[in-house]
Amino acid sequence: MGLVSTSYELIGRILYTDIYNERGTLLLGAGKMLTAKDIDSLLTNRIFEIAVKGTAYEMKPIDNIAPELLHQIDEAWNYDLEMAVIYKETLSGIKDLLGKIQEGEQANIQEILTRFFPLIKHALEHRHVFHPLHTLKGKDEYTYRHSINVGLLSALIARLLGLPDEVCIEVGEAGLFHDIGKLEIPDEILNKPATLNNEEREMMRKHTQYGYALLRKFPNLPKSLADVALLHHERLNGTGYPFGLRHENIPLSVQIVSVADKFDALVSDRVYREKVSPFDAAAVLWNAQFTGLMNPAVVTPFVTYMIESYIGSKVRLSNGQEGVIVRYNHQEPLRPLIQTDKGSFTKLDVERDVQIVEVL
Repeated sequence: MGLVSTSYELIGRILYTDIYNERGTLLLGAGKMLTAKDIDSLLTNRIFEIAVKGTAYEMKPIDNIAPELLHQIDEAWNYDLEMAVIYKETLSGIKDLLGKIQEGEQANIQEILTRFFPLIKHALEHRHVFHPLHTLKGKDEYTYRHSINVGLLSALIARLLGLPDEVCIEVGEAGLFHDIGKLEIPDEILNKPATLNNEEREMMRKHTQYGYALLRKFPNLPKSLADVALLHHERLNGTGYPFGLRHENIPLSVQIVSVADKFDALVSDRVYREKVSPFDAAAVLWNAQFTGLMNPAVVTPFVTYMIESYIGSKVRLSNGQEGVIVRYNHQEPLRPLIQTDKGSFTKLDVERDVQIVEVL
């Protein structure tokens, strides 16, 4: 295989051979998908020619996901092709896996965890990848997207809480399978575009117990994954289900996944409503910690991280103006300082009737 010039056009291509620097230290291993950071490293080390082969996506065509959604994923992570490729492959894999389970076929659940691991690892190392999770539009593959997103967000929250890497990964895996019990719920209930009646609501609530029973069938999985599937709708004040547990009786991993689940559900299009902005979703979580539903020790670090990560982002305000978030407000995180397109500043903690309604 011939050599090609090292350039940023090679992002997403697969390295054909190991690359060493002048001191003989391995820089990049064969089979590595090249990123912008890799190209930087190669050029810094004066490696101007390398051998590559096709992209990972070209090598693994995906035919079970709507082309429009695949295109959206590529657009959302156009600055991080590695993330786009891993996300699409994981999405395709979990759709296949859940489909097999639903049909009663033999399913290798460890295979999807193996696929999901590099996605968690990449996301934890590059936290900027979380924004595009909530730019995807439409209801296509919602169940599978939601599973992945909750897994990634759960791992992020665990990391924000300072938990060890192995715990972050296990919490992320629990998030991935938190709703697996919905495979047992009839489609007419899952996809009903109107409010569920009492009977349908009771049926929907059983997905937690179904999920626990299903995951316990896989002896190699940690029991904590099944516990999260069973308990992720419990709330600290005892108003949740299925047992009405309170406070310390709800494991931390469950509390983490509950926050991730609520946030992603709010910022995603559903059959019965359109998605809300990340700021509206953060406001729901923020209020939930004061009404006894969710743990402030979990909610506050996540909301703080999320708002801070949007500094520099363009937003639309409820008064119709557009501007950029320029400063985080430690006293009221949901009310940062905005510099409008006209050059003036809007202090949301002063102008109480103005809110952020959309991230542009």
